[in-house]
Amino acid sequence: MADMVKNYTNLYKIIEQIAALSPFQKKAINRYCNIADKRYFEFAESLANRMLKVVDCEDGYEYIAKTYLWYTKTIRIEEMYFRKEGNYRYSDYEEVFRKVYGRDDYMIDYVVGLGMTQIFWPNHWEIFKFFLDSFIPKVKDFSNGAEVGVGHGLFHSELLRGCPEMQSKLIDISPSALKMTQKMIEATGVDSKRAEPIICDIQKEIPVEDESLDALLMGELIEHIQDGEAVMSNMATKMKTSGFCYFSTAANSPAEDHILLFRTVKEIRDFIDKCKWRVLDEHLGTLRQMTIEESEKDGHNINYAAVLAVK
Repeated sequence: MADMVKNYTNLYKIIEQIAALSPFQKKAINRYCNIADKRYFEFAESLANRMLKVVDCEDGYEYIAKTYLWYTKTIRIEEMYFRKEGNYRYSDYEEVFRKVYGRDDYMIDYVVGLGMTQIFWPNHWEIFKFFLDSFIPKVKDFSNGAEVGVGHGLFHSELLRGCPEMQSKLIDISPSALKMTQKMIEATGVDSKRAEPIICDIQKEIPVEDESLDALLMGELIEHIQDGEAVMSNMATKMKTSGFCYFSTAANSPAEDHILLFRTVKEIRDFIDKCKWRVLDEHLGTLRQMTIEESEKDGHNINYAAVLAVK
C-alpha cells in the first residue's frame, strides 16, 4: 500500500474514496490490486491522471468514485432483471436514446463511470491489453481511421498515440461522448485536431467514404444497436482490403442501453461472418475464472474482442 501511495498517488486517492463509500467495492478492488502487475498500476495511474483532467472539477476524486459506484449499481440492476426475465430490458433504440444517449448530463456520468471500469474490472483491463498488444501494432503506420461509438475516448486516445500519422473521425450520436473523447485525447498528450468529431446515428447514415479506412474501432458498439447486422455489414464496405478493425462485444451482458443480445461465442462469431468480416485474432474473457461453457450454460457474462479484416 505504501508503494501505491508513493508511486500511484491519484489511483490511490480514487480507490480511497471508493473504499469509504462501498466496503464491497473496496474488497473487490484491493483483491485485484494484490495480484496486479506493474503494467496494470502504470496504466491505472495514467487513466486516473487523465480522468481527473477530463472531469476538471474541484472534488474530482470524490466525483470519479461516486460516478463509478453509480455506474456499477446500474449494471447490478440490469443483471437482476436479466436473471429474472432472460432478456435485456430494452429492444427499441429510440427508447434507449431517450433514456441515455439523448441526455447530455446523464451521458457525462455514464462515460466517466464506464471509463473507470477499464481499471477496476479485471475483464475490462484484459480487453484493453488485447487492444494495445494485438491491434495497435497492426495499424501503427496507417493514416486514416475512425471510431464508431466513442464512449469515454480511451481507446481512441491510445489509437492516436500509437499511430503518429493517423487522422481520424469520431462518430457518435452523443455530443457529450464526443466532447469527452476530445478531452481524453488532449489529456493523453495528443492533438485533438487529428480527430474530427461527427454527431451521427450510423443506423441512418455512415459519413465515411467506401474503401477508405485503414483502421476502424467498433468497441462495445454493436450490442447498443437495434439492427446490428445492417450496421456491421455496412461498415465492412468502408474498409480498405489492407485495413483492420478492432471489434468487441459481449454475451449475456445486461446494461441499461444494451439491445442486441448474444448468448454464446458461436453466435458472435456467426454474426461477424454473416456481416462480411473474418477474425484474425480474438480474446475471450469470463467472470470469476469460469469456463466459456459454464458461462454460456448459466447465462453469465462473456467478453469478446477481436481483430477483424474484411472478407
